[in-house]
Amino acid sequence: MSSFAQAQKPNRPLKLGEYLSQKGHLNEKQILWALEEQKKTGKRLGEILSALKFISDELIAQSIGAINHVSYVTPHTLTIEKDLFLMIPEWLARRHLAVPVKIHEKEFIVAMADPFNYETLNDLSFYAGMAITPAISTHKNILAAIEQNYHFDTSSVEKIVQASEKDFAKGALQVIPDLAENNRLHTDTRTLEKKSQLGPVVQLTNVIIGKAIKMHASDIHIEPAQKDFRVRYRIDGLLREEMRLPKWVQNPLVSRIKILSKLDISERRLPQDGAVRVIAEGRAVDLRISTLPTAHGEKVVLRILDQSKVLIDINQIGFQNKDAKTVRKMIQKQKGMILVTGPTGSGKTTTLYALIQELKSVTNNVTTVEDPIEYTIEGINQIQINNEVGLTFSQCLRSILRQDPNIIFVGEIRDKETAEIAFRAAMTGHLVLSTLHTNDASSTITRLVDIGVPPYLISSSLIGIVAQRLVRKPCPRCLELRDSPHNIQSEPLMGCALCHHTGFNGRIGVFEVMPVSQKIRELITSGATEQEIRRVSHSEGMTSMKEDGLLKAKSGITTQEEVTRVVEKDDAVKSLCATCERPLRVDFLICPYCADTAPNICGRCGKRLQTEWRACPYCRHPSSPKTQKPSKDSEQ
Repeated sequence: MSSFAQAQKPNRPLKLGEYLSQKGHLNEKQILWALEEQKKTGKRLGEILSALKFISDELIAQSIGAINHVSYVTPHTLTIEKDLFLMIPEWLARRHLAVPVKIHEKEFIVAMADPFNYETLNDLSFYAGMAITPAISTHKNILAAIEQNYHFDTSSVEKIVQASEKDFAKGALQVIPDLAENNRLHTDTRTLEKKSQLGPVVQLTNVIIGKAIKMHASDIHIEPAQKDFRVRYRIDGLLREEMRLPKWVQNPLVSRIKILSKLDISERRLPQDGAVRVIAEGRAVDLRISTLPTAHGEKVVLRILDQSKVLIDINQIGFQNKDAKTVRKMIQKQKGMILVTGPTGSGKTTTLYALIQELKSVTNNVTTVEDPIEYTIEGINQIQINNEVGLTFSQCLRSILRQDPNIIFVGEIRDKETAEIAFRAAMTGHLVLSTLHTNDASSTITRLVDIGVPPYLISSSLIGIVAQRLVRKPCPRCLELRDSPHNIQSEPLMGCALCHHTGFNGRIGVFEVMPVSQKIRELITSGATEQEIRRVSHSEGMTSMKEDGLLKAKSGITTQEEVTRVVEKDDAVKSLCATCERPLRVDFLICPYCADTAPNICGRCGKRLQTEWRACPYCRHPSSPKTQKPSKDSEQ
């Protein structure tokens, strides 16, 4: 037995040289030589033994681990889950020679070349957001693991988080506790739950939600693909891609969102709906979450409902003066039904809130039934639908009628039962406001009949219909730059930081307001077609959405391309009169409002012209299709 073994005290921990001597890996001469080198260089004994090639690096690491009760691992031979590398990105792994291994129960096991460096442990723990349990490995094995596992691109995630660090730092997005209480999870989902609570995953979730709120997005779409997934924001009605992330980030991110919204993270085969309220930039924002299983994973859509948005009144929505007067006249009725129609996301609820703002007073009992409550209004009673406990639109309406209401706001008419209760409430002395999904005002009548509402009930209760869409407005900053004397460009929409380089900022409504006159009531009762009702409405002065949009485009509120994109195609409306600027149908020879020649008619021979023609092919008159009165010579 060597002198080192003989001198060992029973209770003192073994030193590396003593341990290797006891195990027979080194002789006394080799150890003395290594100790002499250590005195000269001050290096660690393991480094010296490795440099002298007395023993392999693997055996040195195994021995150090055995002496200090630290596990020895070979990370380059292990299959490590990709999402763990979010916790320790490549630059940090190379700096500290450390790679993640696995999460076991509450331990995050990390392979390290120096597992006893407490500063390194603290740095890794801070970045990962949880305590580190170190394991030991060799420099060579850790570098091999880094090369094998960091060949994919993590820069996208790191750049997103680092670029938004100032605005959306970890914890900047606060979840209100009562809405963010976690569901009870099964044992087999514990690992997924822990991954979703890792620091980088939490931070990435905050960045995605916080950036969407800052950009005034209405929806966030998280969409899986075969090899990656993308995040898109809906801004001013259009979706735009904001980021594309590695596939392995998808499950932890989706799980994080599902936990926040109290959904079951173990259920991936069925759609789920949830909600969460967060505090972002000092204000409360409600998020409505919907998940949908797809071929490549769960798609998640988050609807953003910003409670701090200022409610607008009728004058700010975008009504023409004539339509605003008509709407105000309709809401002054003591009883009856007013419907606002349009597809999802067309601003129907905002219009109804504007009407409620005008109607609320100390003398009115206003009650709303909504799903969800998008804005909280002081002075009225708002009810949130909860289908899980049986609190449906129809159930609420029955109870509201016993609460002595003056005005009832029904978020949406979805079925026959809700429609009949709402219409009967309108007949019995209540003013009822609601929404319906239809393309225009006249088709609303057909839709109500299809649902099952009797025509006599519609004709006797309906006050009027407002159909609408939302069109984008030109960015005021872009217009200011265009009109600047220093600008040499003439394009009206250049794009700037304010509008996210789209040329548009904000939206405004285009409307058609159809009051139900006595003649229209007779048509409804007799079962008239949509075309007949629409024809009578136009004869009584209704402006169609297309016409309303063209008038707004003419005045610079929007653009003609936006109106064409948003409003349903109407071949009858083609242009505006150059004299009175009223919309004209394609078959009009003269403007019916000012009696001027229509712009698509030759000013000399009166033949119809095409827009792109530069001269009349019938009389050779060199004029483009624009409004020109026939000359006296041609008349003679």
